[in-house]
Amino acid sequence: MTDQRPVAPSSERSEGVGRSPSRTVVYLHGFLSSGVSTKAQFFRQRFGTRADAAFHALDFNPTPRDFETMTVTGQINRVRQYLLDHDLAGPGAGEAGKELTGLIGSSFGGWVGLHYAHRFGGIGRLLLLAPALVGLTGIVSEEEAKQWQDLGTAPVYHPAFERELPVSYDLHADSLRYLEPVEPAAPTLIIHGRDDEHVPIDHSRAYAEAFPDDVRLVEVDAGHDLNEHLDLIWEYVVSFLLGGEEPS
Repeated sequence: MTDQRPVAPSSERSEGVGRSPSRTVVYLHGFLSSGVSTKAQFFRQRFGTRADAAFHALDFNPTPRDFETMTVTGQINRVRQYLLDHDLAGPGAGEAGKELTGLIGSSFGGWVGLHYAHRFGGIGRLLLLAPALVGLTGIVSEEEAKQWQDLGTAPVYHPAFERELPVSYDLHADSLRYLEPVEPAAPTLIIHGRDDEHVPIDHSRAYAEAFPDDVRLVEVDAGHDLNEHLDLIWEYVVSFLLGGEEPS
């Protein structure tokens, strides 16, 4: 059986052939999302109107098997390899390597992005959208985690593949290594909905309070996906990541 799902445009098309953008931004999607999600498509369209900035949307789950076997460490390594392959891993990665202007991480991707930047650096600024700062512990009870461990996998419906997939317990076991808050490796802006039903805003509030000099929290009236605030998010992309004017 062949999986039918949209394919993200190549990085060359998203950047624009023939351009030499001075800034580059990479987007990391959430747990049940993809490189062609609503946010990724929105950012791709908006960045497509700018000659000064390139945009990349990394897809963590190009196949069902990638989703079934994913771990936080694996996603961090995928980000690292992607940035190395595109000469965006920072000056320390080689003569051609340059610092990434900004990393946008949504939900689970925000957690991955935060830990990637802490481990490897080379990121100018971080924009985190409803980041899952405590991983799966906020949505998986101890009883559910024990059952998951006993069975080895748990069925999870993935919208991009339109079916349930058996996700390995390795995801949860590995995620426990990343629960300790890490100091932000770059100036960080968090946008989080007060009514988030999946990732409570309290975690973002606590993180911003712990690192007041490096982290700013913008609270909005929204649930988890924040899609009703994409225009506002774009204003912060322009102002915070690209150095434009601050939203009023």
